[in-house]
Amino acid sequence: MVVGAGVFGAATALELRERGYGVTLIDRGPLPHPDASSTDISKMVRMDYGSDVFYHELAEAALDGWDRWNADWPDRLYHDDQFLVITKGLMEPGGFEYESHRVLLERGYAPERIGGAELSRRCPAWNGDRYPDGYLSPRGGWAESGAVVARLLRLCQEAGVHLATATFEAIAATGSRVRGVRSTTGETLPADHVIVCAGAWTPAVIPWLRGTLKAVAQPVLHFGVERPNDFRGRRFPPFAADISGSGWYGFPATDDGRVKLGHHGNGREVHPDHPGEVDPRHVELARDFLAESLPPLAGAPVVGTRVCMYCDSIDGDLLIARDPDRDGLVIAAGGSGHAFKFAPVIGGIVADVAEGKANRWSDRFAWRTSGSPRTEEARFHSPTGTER
Repeated sequence: MVVGAGVFGAATALELRERGYGVTLIDRGPLPHPDASSTDISKMVRMDYGSDVFYHELAEAALDGWDRWNADWPDRLYHDDQFLVITKGLMEPGGFEYESHRVLLERGYAPERIGGAELSRRCPAWNGDRYPDGYLSPRGGWAESGAVVARLLRLCQEAGVHLATATFEAIAATGSRVRGVRSTTGETLPADHVIVCAGAWTPAVIPWLRGTLKAVAQPVLHFGVERPNDFRGRRFPPFAADISGSGWYGFPATDDGRVKLGHHGNGREVHPDHPGEVDPRHVELARDFLAESLPPLAGAPVVGTRVCMYCDSIDGDLLIARDPDRDGLVIAAGGSGHAFKFAPVIGGIVADVAEGKANRWSDRFAWRTSGSPRTEEARFHSPTGTER
């Protein structure tokens, strides 16, 4: 039984079904659920992770998967528009931008260094005077995230995954052995193995992980543009604008003329059932950024706001591991604002962990709690997330 039908849950259920298991995927519905972090118009797909080669390589593997999905699916939901990384000063050793550029070069890629004048020429919406340095990452882009989840759920149904509507309340167990889950209606849904992929709801429904995971609300704005083609493709690739200092990142215009602007920060810790709304002061900050950096968007109307819910881990790494105290329970959570890009490989990682198989990625995502040696000095953060 897989609990939660976001991108983690859908990809995992599909992988397990393809391995021959009988799989039930439960969620409170509707599907895709509008409150899930993966149910949005876009998410970033990139290999740029500073000096962290592990995530660079994992994203590289995922990008191969995105190419396969584009070839196999009726609609191309991943758009390889490159990834624009720019700074307000020169890139320097130790900085996210410099180290990302260095790793790309060392691993055989050809990121194109881009100065302010070239930025304004090639991407005319940008004020190149404010961004004298940066680069275009050749291997990256963005995905239509909500549509991806919907497609995975359709594939689950076609493969024979049973989709059930239920609201998870607790793990059902006999001693330390998991026997299924209990719903809020009091019904026990039996299963030999339970994999919890509940996203931001994980620390609420798995209370012994509240010291390791927390639900965080992040603001997202959609600005309307009258000429979408001016804000898409190579003229306006997805971007990180001095992300370490400013937090701003964004996406090309959608077909209906929405330019999504996000802000990477600490966010607000909330219960995912009560995320609140985007603070009007954030809209003012966004307009200040646009006026300085993207003048053609400075007066664009806000046509949508969204409070995106994320499950941040204490160290920014995903948590995909067997619960050492509960036989038959696997937790797959802690996306920390940067997990969606790994959708094509995440199901295989979770399935291998559930089966007890070796997986080249799983050690980084091993079980840990707030008191473990790995995390006791850590603080809640998401150092690698730029796609919230």
